Amino acid sequence: MQVKSVSHAWNTLISDPKFIKMHLHRSAQNPYFWYRDEPHDDYIYNFLHFPVSRVLQNHWITVPKDPHFLLNDKYCEEIVGSCNGLVCLLGEEGYNYENVWFRFWNPATRKISDKLGYKSSSINCKFVFCYDNSTDIYKVLELSPSGSSDLQMKTTVRVFSLANNVWRTIPSFPVVPLEVCNPTGADGVHLGCTVNWLANKSEWRNDTIGEFVILSFDIGREKYTQLQLPQGFDNDGAPSICVLKDSLFLYYNDFKKTGLVIWKMTEFGNENSWIQFHKVSYDNIHTNYKHAGSRLIKLRPLHLSENGETMVLTDIIQDRAILYNLRTNKAKKTRINKKICWFPMKDYVESLVSTS
Repeated sequence: MQVKSVSHAWNTLISDPKFIKMHLHRSAQNPYFWYRDEPHDDYIYNFLHFPVSRVLQNHWITVPKDPHFLLNDKYCEEIVGSCNGLVCLLGEEGYNYENVWFRFWNPATRKISDKLGYKSSSINCKFVFCYDNSTDIYKVLELSPSGSSDLQMKTTVRVFSLANNVWRTIPSFPVVPLEVCNPTGADGVHLGCTVNWLANKSEWRNDTIGEFVILSFDIGREKYTQLQLPQGFDNDGAPSICVLKDSLFLYYNDFKKTGLVIWKMTEFGNENSWIQFHKVSYDNIHTNYKHAGSRLIKLRPLHLSENGETMVLTDIIQDRAILYNLRTNKAKKTRINKKICWFPMKDYVESLVSTS
């Protein structure tokens, strides 16, 4: 970014769309983690990020103390999500915050858009930031439960496109993603040109277990499909989904509290391609964390190394990172800054993508 000021020719090269795509492709090989830290005083929020490689190498991690990453200076506190290095920020204004708007920010280039997508604030809605790679267009989805009774609950969907800065209503989802039911739930996971959520067909009924499905939304065609979970899935497992190395994974901490069970969809969209990928035993975690204290543990996969041998796990209950070798089934205690908050950790990649 510093050499953009050297000459007009260099600036033109670095701003060229082909160069930006080439840079993004290579930058994706050096992924980052990001999260929004909770303020300790004065309600000051930060966008904190660091390379995944620092975690895999078990190095001490320092997050940059740069005022540029203060969210309050951008007149917002909430982050909707990140795609290709762009961060979607959510702001509120008006009496009782009845209006919301968005800004699109690239922390690497230090560029930020004007306030866009003004709309009336909706109760119990969830926003999702996504990218249509077929048209190179970024979109924001608004998901909100709707229906006249518990047996008819659906998800009303509105789409805001950065191509024309217009909101549109599209056909509703027949189920309500768990992330919409739970305001603190995780965002949908991105894979290719899709966003995927876990949903419970009986979420709005009196069933205690219900039937889980994966709701997959095609961002380009703006259509959805429902994917069945693997046949060997244990309904008592309270599942979640994630994307590791461009594949969809299903995971859950089993009800017997013995380990983390991980399934992989080897061919995305093919419900018959589920395989049980791995099972992480809690005993192996506790054996290598001799001074862990409480034996309560709940694991979530964060990252799978390029060689597929090391998985970065986060223990949600004790808020710590764990390096787990899938070949030897051994955990390695990390020497990572204890001030880092692992529960809300998400993926990020540095890029030159424009905010306009």
